[in-house]
Amino acid sequence: MGCLSGIVNFVLYVVNIVFLIVGILLIVLGSIMLADINRFDGYGEVESTNTIPICITVLGALIFVVSFFGCYGLFRQSACMTGAYTSMIFVLFILQLVLTCWVFVNKTAFLKDMSSLVTSLWNNKDYDAFGVLEVTFGCCGNTGYNNYGNQTVPGTCCGYSNRQTTCPSSIYSAKPGCNGEFVDFWYDNMDIIRWSGLGIVIFELLVFLFAGALTNCMRRENAGRQVSA
Repeated sequence: MGCLSGIVNFVLYVVNIVFLIVGILLIVLGSIMLADINRFDGYGEVESTNTIPICITVLGALIFVVSFFGCYGLFRQSACMTGAYTSMIFVLFILQLVLTCWVFVNKTAFLKDMSSLVTSLWNNKDYDAFGVLEVTFGCCGNTGYNNYGNQTVPGTCCGYSNRQTTCPSSIYSAKPGCNGEFVDFWYDNMDIIRWSGLGIVIFELLVFLFAGALTNCMRRENAGRQVSA
């Protein structure tokens, strides 16, 4: 194998190690998103919002498997396995491109679903689930502590797990509403997912081109050895 091919082989090997890590991170991120959404199971909005976390988790698993396959093929210097890896990278590139475009297009609808979910929790007086929101996101009420009206502001507005704990007005009056905080949380995560996804798409395209070139190089070398023999 020539010097240039050796460099490409090394770079691809390192890239696949990075992809293994990225795949694991996507699996973890998708699982966390699913856990957060399913915490509020029982509401109609939850079903439609599970799509993105599931896609992220599945994509992470695919990246992990393909990268592992690529590492093994490069280590064995097998033109057949490297060619199969190149084909899988191309398929993964297409799937990633479709998913990234879908997330870009559906961001607004997703955030509206998140806002509707919090409003549904409040309107259905599910204060146990709402308490989880208040403790997790450091918020109080749907749009603010004023939503409690004449009711006693619960301890969860002060970060206590027990709603019966007294919550001083000096603390809860400074807390933002949970609706805005929950939507902002997903807005921040969506931006990370969108731009990271776009970066991975470009990266995968480059990997596909390099892997294809390396596969051709391996095949030429194998053909040369057969002719020499």
